[in-house]
Amino acid sequence: MQKILLSTFLSFIFSFQILAQESTQLENSAFGIDAEAIILLDSGYSRYNENFELIFTHTTKIEILREEGLEWANVMIPHIENDSLLFIKGSTYNLDKNNSLVIDSLDTSKIRKKTKNGVVENYFSLPNAKIGSIIEYTYQIKIADWQQLNSWYFQNDIPVVRSTYTTEIPNYLLFYKYLEGSRSLGDFDRRTVKKMVKGKQTEVLIEDFKMDSIPSYVEEADIPGYNYFISKLKFKLAEYTLPKQSTEFLLPQNYEELAYNWAGSPFFREVYSRSSYLQEEINRIYHPELFKMDVIKGFYFFIRNNFTVDVSYKDKSLEEVYKARRGTPQQINMLLIKMLNQAGFDAYLIALSSLENRPTYPENPYFELFDVYVCMIRYNGENYFLDAFDKNLLFNMLPPNYINNGGLVISQKAPGFVPLNFKFEDKEMVTAEFVVSDTATIKGLYEVKREGYAVYGFDSRFLNSNRTYNDYLIETIFENMDWNIKKHEVNDGFDENKFLKEYLSFVRPADSVAKNYMEISPVVLNEFSENPLQAEKRQNPLTLYTPLIRKASYSYEIPDGWTVLEYPSDKSIALEDGKGKLMYQYKKMGNTLKIEYTIDYDQVIYMPEEYPMIKRFLQEVTDALNQKIILIR
Repeated sequence: MQKILLSTFLSFIFSFQILAQESTQLENSAFGIDAEAIILLDSGYSRYNENFELIFTHTTKIEILREEGLEWANVMIPHIENDSLLFIKGSTYNLDKNNSLVIDSLDTSKIRKKTKNGVVENYFSLPNAKIGSIIEYTYQIKIADWQQLNSWYFQNDIPVVRSTYTTEIPNYLLFYKYLEGSRSLGDFDRRTVKKMVKGKQTEVLIEDFKMDSIPSYVEEADIPGYNYFISKLKFKLAEYTLPKQSTEFLLPQNYEELAYNWAGSPFFREVYSRSSYLQEEINRIYHPELFKMDVIKGFYFFIRNNFTVDVSYKDKSLEEVYKARRGTPQQINMLLIKMLNQAGFDAYLIALSSLENRPTYPENPYFELFDVYVCMIRYNGENYFLDAFDKNLLFNMLPPNYINNGGLVISQKAPGFVPLNFKFEDKEMVTAEFVVSDTATIKGLYEVKREGYAVYGFDSRFLNSNRTYNDYLIETIFENMDWNIKKHEVNDGFDENKFLKEYLSFVRPADSVAKNYMEISPVVLNEFSENPLQAEKRQNPLTLYTPLIRKASYSYEIPDGWTVLEYPSDKSIALEDGKGKLMYQYKKMGNTLKIEYTIDYDQVIYMPEEYPMIKRFLQEVTDALNQKIILIR
């Protein structure tokens, strides 16, 4: 009851009924349960004053609910060294034993400052904070760079009852706005008023952005876009026309304009020009009698196999990178494009946004949306995407975290987006034949063929940092000490692309043995020994990165005199719209037990509301692949 009374006191003092209303709602809903503290109100206000100075004011009110929440009374306010901190004020509100309101104000002389890397950090603690307190602080900053309108985070590490952000912007400034995260605005209001700015009556656009009942942000694994899904509002100044000055355009109006302008800069223009230092190597690789596709592969594998990633070369020229055989991933791919173009092919630099960066492109473009660059070559009407910096990638394969809707063609000849899609799956096909002995041992041969991303994933694990396939063979031995491994090898082969074949010949004991009883787990080296998705629900989208295909055929020949007491059940399940399926089948033919299964899904990104579906599907897969065979005599 104390919380409601205190909030009611404060609602009177602040003229904010929301505090009392929302505090009561918290008692009757799951929102905020178990939170250490809760933000009752987070309010920001950015405006240009009469002197055309950008002023940012921020007020936060927090209710402390638990002992751990006392940390929220210790505040740090950062700002750029060139900015001016105009003021900080704060208070703590408590009720005494007579339910009278007690207010303790912040002693500003106790604010501590620390400057590092051009950022001033202001530290203070709000006085007499305890469980049940409501703390409030406000600060105001004059921003040195009038073009840097503050971004606003609606979401925080604790729940937020209400978050509001107001901007006042003269009509001669145009800002692009980007609402990120999965939540929509609760309310939005826009109006125009006239105000004096730099001594002149000016139309000013006032916009109010509001969001209510925002849960605390949860850090989860495998989020496409990572902090993109923290609910926030970002601003980028696109153009401005100051009084008596011509218009300055800072950002393009569309992606085609962005790509065209980008391609015209000296840095990017170099990939489309000829350079004599490349010609000798081009002549060595390009054999006219070869098929053109083989020539393209020759250029790709030359760059991929001979250049080392070195980010210290980011300021070097492409010629320096070429001669040193090292450079940034972007420079390495730019060299590949340059060689292909100089050899007469149609190659382009493609800008991408990795999944770690952000999942989609917003309506309004700006440069920082892109964080990786790859090569695209057009041949016989088809686009081939090449990334030469990762030595484990196959031809025409992009890293799984690069396939993110589309890529922007950095070109003055053909600017714009090209679609991206998965040309490979994470594919494994298993064949295994075993004989069960009368003494409860299992002998046989296990073979698996890996294709596509299964090859990439395997090589990324075992061919980095001076590791080899032999490390995998050794790990297999040490992880299965009771196996008598007769032969284990991994061989690579090539058809259109690289594939791997693994052979494993061994004798192992049954999984559980008693007199006249044995239990066998039929699936060897089971990657689904448990469901990889353990959380009950998700706040953020989930990415599984690549489409997956698993096909397997196991046979077990059982000894005479033994019968099957328990055998696996057939299972069949399909995801909606044909996005995935599981088919698991058991057969007994004489003394041979046969298990065949197929696991297949091609959707790789799931929204939070789809999470229960993919979790149930993978649980079905896990349950199927962990079924036992029980034999008795």
